[in-house]
Amino acid sequence: MAADKVQDREGALLAILQHPLRKRLLRFYVEAEGTLSPKELALLADDPKISNVGYHVRVLAEKGAVELVETQPRRGSVEHFYEATDLVDEVPWGRAALGVQER
Repeated sequence: MAADKVQDREGALLAILQHPLRKRLLRFYVEAEGTLSPKELALLADDPKISNVGYHVRVLAEKGAVELVETQPRRGSVEHFYEATDLVDEVPWGRAALGVQER
C-alpha cells in the first residue's frame, strides 16, 4: 500500500478514535465480523437513542471504517446493516488502538 494511502487511513482512524462512542461502535463491528444495524448497536452500547448511534455509524461509513451491505424494511422504515471494512487492519496500530485481538 502506498505511503499516502496509509497516512489517509491512519488519519481516518485517528478521527474515529477521538470520539469515545465511535470507538466503541467500531470495536463492536470489528469483533462481530458480520453485519450490525444501528438499532442492534444501540442495544449493545446501552444507548437508548438510536438516532445518535445511527449518526455515528454514518460517520464511520464516511471515514471508510464500515460499509452498508444490506437494508431491510421494518414497520414503515428501513433498517440499515453495516459491516467493518479493512480499515482497522490496514493501519498497523489499528487493532491495538481498539483493544481488539489480532487475527
